Amino acid sequence: MKYNVDGASKGNPGKVGYGGILRDEVGNILSLFHRHLGRATNNIAELMAMEQGLEFLKQEDYHNVIIEANSKLVINSVKRIHCGSELEKVSRH
Repeated sequence: MKYNVDGASKGNPGKVGYGGILRDEVGNILSLFHRHLGRATNNIAELMAMEQGLEFLKQEDYHNVIIEANSKLVINSVKRIHCGSELEKVSRH
């Protein structure tokens, strides 16, 4: 499975939102989410997207999921949090 997450802002700070999509190995959509946050920075939107995605995976007890994000800040944050764990792959897309 692959989970893609992203956040966006119109202005920085500005109007922000985030979302994500979980797909199975053949590309079928298993879950998706999106949310408007109001006014914040692009980094807050990116971090909230990742947090929401990770919470969903934990809640639903999904394992062996590839997570993709396009924010270096978010990817590095996840790598630091999971340092030494079985986090298999965090890629920058």
